[in-house]
This record gives sequence, C-alpha cells and structure tokens, in this order.
Amino acid sequence: MKLCRHFAVLILVAALLVPGSAFARKARMPSLPSDTSSAYQNKPIAPGATVWACAYGGNTRILCQLWEAGSTVAARRLQVVDPRLPSIVRDILNHPERLRGRVSIPLHTDPIEFQLVGQLAEAVMCGDNNSCGVIFAKSLLELSVLVENFEMARQSSAPSRRDDADFLAAVER
Repeated sequence: MKLCRHFAVLILVAALLVPGSAFARKARMPSLPSDTSSAYQNKPIAPGATVWACAYGGNTRILCQLWEAGSTVAARRLQVVDPRLPSIVRDILNHPERLRGRVSIPLHTDPIEFQLVGQLAEAVMCGDNNSCGVIFAKSLLELSVLVENFEMARQSSAPSRRDDADFLAAVER
C-alpha cells in the first residue's frame, strides 16, 4: 500500500513534468528569492475530504490535479453554482471525480505573493466547501515533497488495517 502511494506521487510529478514541456523547463528554473514572497500556509485536511494538489506551473497559471475525490460514503453538500458559469466549475466543486487530468487556473501575470496564489487555488478548487482541501506549493518539485509528506502523515495517523475494504466495512458497522 505504501509503495503504491509513493508510486502515485511519482506518477503525479511525471504527469505534471512531461519531459521537454514548458512545465519541466519552468520547474528547473530558479524561483523568486524567498524574501520577496510570503509563503502559502497549507491548512490541515480532514480525513475523507476531497484533496487537490496544486502548484504554480509557470506560464502564468496554477496547475491542479485531483489527488483524492473524497469520501463517497458520506453525502456531499452540493454547492450552488451560477448557471452562467461553465460546466467545469460545477464539476470542480460538486463532482471532482468526473475530472480526469489537470485543471489550469489562469493568472494575468507572474505571481509575487504566493500566499495570495494559494488562496486563489483554494477558492477555485474548493469554494466554501469545508470537506475540501488544497495542497499548494510554489513549484511542481516542492509539490511532490508536500504530497509525499501528506501521504506519510495520513498513513501514520490512520488506524492499522489490512486493506481499504476491511476499513470501510468496519466504519459502516
């Protein structure tokens, strides 16, 4: 199970850093000096929450990938979305499991205040849903470390179990 999660982290990084792409070139570029930007503080994510992995991907955009669709056992509180907005907005907020691949949030310029960029990613991907969280980093390489740390923390706090089916069966009793 642990090996599968490590492999999943590597797949995430590989998917975001396609060799030769602009993302890969930007990820290797030095980022802004740390004293010019206040860092985004990732918030604790509740168990069973929808989790998005987001990072500044260069080219004035934030790249987000659905990391975990959240608990399918518990009924989600559907958010009201203005019908004039594109259908992807409804899918991001109410049906994230329908999305395959990356979601790109456009920016108008290169960011300086990454705290605000992280807040933007959280607002777009979660809206006002408390059972949703964003793991945000200034670069795709930093994101891979944060996602791996998130997985290790979650596994260390999870009850010992043989597999997910046994765990879900115990919870439903």
